[in-house]
Amino acid sequence: MADAGKRKNVAIAGVAAVLLVACVVAATLSVTNKKGGSGGAQVTTSTKAVHAICATTDYKDACETSLVDAKNTSNPKELIKVAFNSAMKNLSDAISHSAVLKEAAKDPRTSGALDTCKELLDDSVDDLKRSFSKVEDFDMDKIEEYADDLKVWISGAITHQQTCLDAFENTTGDTGEKMKKLLKFAGELTSNGLAMVTQFSDVLQTLEIPGMKRRLLSHEKKAGDDGGLPADGRRFLAADPASIKPNVVVAQDGSGDYKTINEALKAVPEKNNDTYVIKIKAGVYKEQVMVPRKMNKIVFLGDGPTATKITGSLNFIDGVNTYRTATVAIQGDGFMARDIGFENSAGASKHQAVALRVSADNAIFYNCQIDAYQDTLYTHSYRQYYRNCVISGTIDFIFGDAAAVFQNCKMLVRKPLENQACMV
Repeated sequence: MADAGKRKNVAIAGVAAVLLVACVVAATLSVTNKKGGSGGAQVTTSTKAVHAICATTDYKDACETSLVDAKNTSNPKELIKVAFNSAMKNLSDAISHSAVLKEAAKDPRTSGALDTCKELLDDSVDDLKRSFSKVEDFDMDKIEEYADDLKVWISGAITHQQTCLDAFENTTGDTGEKMKKLLKFAGELTSNGLAMVTQFSDVLQTLEIPGMKRRLLSHEKKAGDDGGLPADGRRFLAADPASIKPNVVVAQDGSGDYKTINEALKAVPEKNNDTYVIKIKAGVYKEQVMVPRKMNKIVFLGDGPTATKITGSLNFIDGVNTYRTATVAIQGDGFMARDIGFENSAGASKHQAVALRVSADNAIFYNCQIDAYQDTLYTHSYRQYYRNCVISGTIDFIFGDAAAVFQNCKMLVRKPLENQACMV
């Protein structure tokens, strides 16, 4: 079983609860302020709202503690700031401690786990930032419009922190347990927050905010609504490959702009906001490739799923945690790949060895070949779409926490080692 694949959906990112509670309380106080009243009445209203919301959670004390400083303010913006600062402090403390723990780590696998952990906690902070940015201009009329984004990003923050803990599998010492304790309070807050996400409308109506029932009903999705691919993704799937003009070309024979994929990625302009197409000509590219977070809208366009192949052999048995074994890791949102292959050639005896890890929102893979044995495709987080793809492997060869859709894909079960069972 993959170390990251063993995750239980236990919430551990305090981001979610703090953020959502602040939004609901802010909405309540916004209505109260319009009605007027004394400062004492405002404080009472705020206190009642906090108690009402926290009464529905599993960790009531943690919920109320996170908002203790918010009970004496009636300014919605200030409430959100208090919540934001509380969540940020909790995560920042964990990041700081990870650096301290790394200095004391003597086991190479433990040291590697801490490096992975820090990266993932930083990613969780990024998820908090973009969630906060989404609700910064708080508008009750648009709650349901961006609720899906918030749920996806908050779930991503949870996944990143759980993967942080998973990285300590088979390490020596008590570093993993120390990290788990550091994240305990955040875990309680997120457990509360997940309940609020799924019952967001009910919580708002329980607080009897005038006009909210009408607003929520007006945004209910109907069967058949397009809740999937963005417009550029649909155009990408429909386009003739020959009509797609690349920004740069990668070719091993020197006929392109670069000979390696990593060289081409280094040439992508900083803060690129436009679709950036990297044409990768036929060949076997032996390199570990990562499209980093913030490098958005990158496109890999190959000459065919078996003609253009990116291959590597990092694996768990040789001391690399599962998250790091990926031959290709995609972390930039809006990534698209077409007519290309991804492979981890480590073999069944090396256990966890990922060919493709996707930690990117709204990622699309069309006519791709993804081959390995154990843990072939790591659909790590966010929203992902696979169409006309072939995925092969043995144990857990498709796993992860993403909201992933597979359309017209072929899944091939390979022969495992003795006493191993193949499953997805």
